[in-house]
This record gives sequence, C-alpha cells and structure tokens, in this order.
Amino acid sequence: HECIPAAYSFVAAMLPVLRRGVRRAAPLVARRRVQPQRTSVQITSARLDEFVHAELNVFARRAHGPPAPLGLLEALRSSDSVAMVARLLHDELPVRFARRIKHIERLPGWEKIPELVSLRDMHITSFRELRIADPQLVNYLEVIYVIQERHKQIPALFASAMEHIQEELFDSSSEESLDRATVEQWAEKFLRSRVSTEILMSHYRACKEASVSSSPSGEATQKFGIIDTKCDPWAMCRRAIKKIDRDPNLVVIEMENPSDDIRFCHVPRYLFFIMSELLQNSANATAASVRGVEEAKQRPIKVAICEDHRQVVVRISDKGGGMPVDDLDEAAMEKAFSCTYTTSLSTPDDLTGDTHLKQLPVVEAVLASTSDPSLPDHSLPWGVFSGESPLSGRGIGLPLSRLYATYLGGSLQMINMPGLGMDAYLHLNRIDPFAHHSLGDDIF
Repeated sequence: HECIPAAYSFVAAMLPVLRRGVRRAAPLVARRRVQPQRTSVQITSARLDEFVHAELNVFARRAHGPPAPLGLLEALRSSDSVAMVARLLHDELPVRFARRIKHIERLPGWEKIPELVSLRDMHITSFRELRIADPQLVNYLEVIYVIQERHKQIPALFASAMEHIQEELFDSSSEESLDRATVEQWAEKFLRSRVSTEILMSHYRACKEASVSSSPSGEATQKFGIIDTKCDPWAMCRRAIKKIDRDPNLVVIEMENPSDDIRFCHVPRYLFFIMSELLQNSANATAASVRGVEEAKQRPIKVAICEDHRQVVVRISDKGGGMPVDDLDEAAMEKAFSCTYTTSLSTPDDLTGDTHLKQLPVVEAVLASTSDPSLPDHSLPWGVFSGESPLSGRGIGLPLSRLYATYLGGSLQMINMPGLGMDAYLHLNRIDPFAHHSLGDDIF
C-alpha cells in the first residue's frame, strides 16, 4: 500500500475521481463550520495507477491544438519569483508529458521497439510523480530533479529507438511498414517537445538554486534562471574549445577574431552545448582526414563570431573533407539534420564514409560528467549542471542542436564544401527581455 499524506482538498485537486467524493462531503463540513483537518488517504498502488492513467487521458485531450509554445520570453516573464516558475512547471509539464506518451502510442508498431516502451514507461512515471507533488512545498525541487535526472536517458534511448525503427518498420513487406518522411515528422515532433520541457525544468532548477545561494552584487539583475542578459559568446566558445582540447583528436582550433565586447541576452547553457557539438563534429572529421601534426596545423578548425544590432552569428569552419554528395541530391544537407539518416544502418556508402554524418558519440566523449576531478564545477558556464549534455545521443546531436537553436529564436545552417570541409553557421537573435516585442511569441 502507498500512503499519501494530504488534505482532502489537495487530493480533490489532484485527482478528479476523488474530487467527486470530497464534494459530496463538503456541505456537512460547511454546516458544522468545522475547520478542515489534515489527514492521510491510503490507497493501493494499483488504485493510484488507475487514477493516474485516467488523468493522463484527460490531460492528453486538453485543447484540440498543440500546447501553447513556451519559449525564451515566457521563461523571462515567469521569473519574477521561484513560485511563479514552479506554478508554470506544474501546469505545463503534465500536459506535455501526457501528449508525449500518446505520441509514442500513435506510432504503429511502437510496442515492438523496447526503447519506445521504456520511454513511454519513463514518462508515465514522471507524470505520476508530478500529479502527486505540490509546487508550494519545499521538496518540489527534489521532484523536478529526479525527473530531470531520469530524462537524461531520453536522447540515448531515442537514438537507439530510431535505429530499431529502421530495422523493424522500414521493411516494405511488413504490415506496419512506415515511410521515412512519416517517421521523420514523428521524430521531430517528439524531440521538439523534449526540448521545451528540458529547458523549462533547467530554468526552474537554476532559479531555485540561485534563490538559496549567495551571488555577487548586481549579478541577480543580470541573470534569470538559465538566462543571462549579458551572455558572452566568446567565453562560451573558449570553454567549449577547452573541452575539445581534452579529447585525443589531432586537431588545431583557432579563434579568428576573439573579442570581449560582444554581449547579448541568451542562454549560456545551450550556446555552450551547441558549440561543443559543432566543434566536436568538426574535430572528428578533421582528425579522420589528417596524417600527423604538421598536416593538422595546415588544416585548423576556425571559429569566428560577429554581431550587429539584430543578431550574433557564430561560424565554425573545418577542412575535414566535407560530405561527398551526388550532384543530383539537393536534399543531402538536410540528411545531416535527419534522425532517420544519421542513425541509419543502411545509409548509402557515399554517406556512411563521411564523419559529419556518422556523428560519433560526441558529447559523451567530450562533455563528461563534472565529477571528473580535472573539470571543476566553476569552469562550467552559468546554468550548466553536472552530467552529460541534453544534446547527447548517437546520431541526433545535429538535429537536437538545430531544434534548440530554433526554439531559442535562432537558426543553424550547414554549408558543405565537398572534398574540402564544412561550415556551420549559428544565428542567435538578440532579445531585449524588458521591451515589448512586435514578434509573435510562437517564434520561440
């Protein structure tokens, strides 16, 4: 049996089934004018699961369209207090988890993919924990922390699931055969939902931890959770390069126009992770194509950052050979951002030979846990917690990088120079968190 200490009023708010029972008892309490007393409700774990699954279906059916987007501006507006962020989290996460569970179940043959079964069960567990938690209690951060730690497995599980989907569901002889475009749309929708909830949980965690720790004078007005109104892109770049330097790859990285004068409102956490992903991809390609130190010096990876009044742009350029592309294949670059091509076990030979498309497990190799004694926590950017990057996952690093960039109001483009190398352009829009924007919130 599972005990859930709570007031009847809280249980009523938690589960609609119990709400009806409480309402029937309410008039007696009112007539006697007795102050409600806290008590304990004891139900079996199986009965609780029934309640949770009933609520899950209700939450998944809320509204007819997709949930309203939650972007950078919404996070800023909810940062007036930790309690406001907690309430936003408590209102939004259950709906998005419920819809993600149903999204998995809508893929034909999902029950044949062990990783999708694990992902579904994981989200059901997290949904249940959220529904019995109270955002007003001091232990709410612990609930979110447990969910966030559990969900760190999502990128790796999802990448493995994509491999098995191609094995199991791309078979034209199967009754549940799926075409690549359908799976691609399904995968992107899943990952986009994951991006929004991961950002929201990280924002709350940073807000909560900042509220209980001391900070230098003036820093509180500069930072809002994971958001830094004076983010330094060159500092993020230097830290990402330092991580790459820890890898044994034979590469040289040069900063073309280092400057300490660029500042803009953004999220250092994701700028750091995206830069690390792009730099590691270039390092993998370069190391695979050079023979010796001298050749590596002649083919450095170059990083440039520039700005204007509207945006900050990062360019990462390598001479790792680029992607060998058929002249007739105009969609080849999109394959670099595809979940179904990057992890494909049956990709054509001209693509599997390319390091950019293979996408080695880059973040696992470079962004190791900060428990590593050679990586003190203070060396990490604002908002970066211990543990691996949320962009980790074999074959989905680039797709996730572009989704995070887009979600935060920017874009990521790759320019291929066959036989020479690859240029990555990361565009990051400037945002004034205190101004009234004419742009629609749905861009973020």
